Amino acid sequence: MSDENVLKIVILGEGRVGKTSILSKYFKKKFNEGEKSTINPAFYEKAVNYNGKTIQFKFWDTAGQEQFNAISALYYQGAVGALLVYDVTIFETFQKVENWVRTLREAVGKISLLVVGNKFDISDKAELDKNSQAVNSYCSKENCSHMYTSAKTGYNVDEAFQSLINTVLNKVVSSGNSGGGNQRRGKRLEIGEHKKKEKEKKGCC
Repeated sequence: MSDENVLKIVILGEGRVGKTSILSKYFKKKFNEGEKSTINPAFYEKAVNYNGKTIQFKFWDTAGQEQFNAISALYYQGAVGALLVYDVTIFETFQKVENWVRTLREAVGKISLLVVGNKFDISDKAELDKNSQAVNSYCSKENCSHMYTSAKTGYNVDEAFQSLINTVLNKVVSSGNSGGGNQRRGKRLEIGEHKKKEKEKKGCC
């Protein structure tokens, strides 16, 4: 299969939000309650027929590197889409999505995004309602969709992946641009880089 028929999707988010569990539920139809943090690089493949062509999607897991606030530029290189995952029971993990998107934009430019709030099965409706304005406002600003998912029950998992796949096919394949944006090589990208710089500007005390 030629490189132009292989599309890369990255899965991003803080540790323990359920990225690997979502991938496992979608590709293996399994959920492990005691799923450990990913420690080895991994990707899943899915072939999709589009206008008579076979398009191979590769979904990359972060291999636990988010725990060290740094991901090799190789992880982002060539990506045309990203699934941003946060834990609906810990709103701070959604607030960190902005850092992940910013770092992603620096690496590959503008690509297709989908933000998902995972662990919907144990969510509190009052909390969801309370945070919905911030979530909707951010997704509107980034021109991306938002969905709630549950890797445990399977709620919206298939729909989330299909939504992102469709968006990528419509934006990337239809336009004939199968590569990521302005790819940068050999740089190590710090997830908390911008926040650190902001603090340094303000100084201490």
